[in-house]
Amino acid sequence: MLVEGLGSATFQNGILRVQLLATDGAGNLSETGTIEIPGNRVNEVINGLASGAQEISAKLAENNPETPNEDSKKDTNGTNKNKKGKKK
Repeated sequence: MLVEGLGSATFQNGILRVQLLATDGAGNLSETGTIEIPGNRVNEVINGLASGAQEISAKLAENNPETPNEDSKKDTNGTNKNKKGKKK
């Protein structure tokens, strides 16, 4: 199942339901499914997903050292070099 975004989330009858979204053939977001997590497992599941995503991100960064990260896009005072804004 492809997930490109999250839709609505509800908690009812002890179950967290999160609507999953993906882009359809017409270029519109549409529901691709629903994740249903028992209320007593929500913390465990969410933390597991976050931890797994961080591990994958770290491995991708190791395999692609030439890819600039967010820190390398900032100048010495911590502002974004690429940010367009009004000049003072």
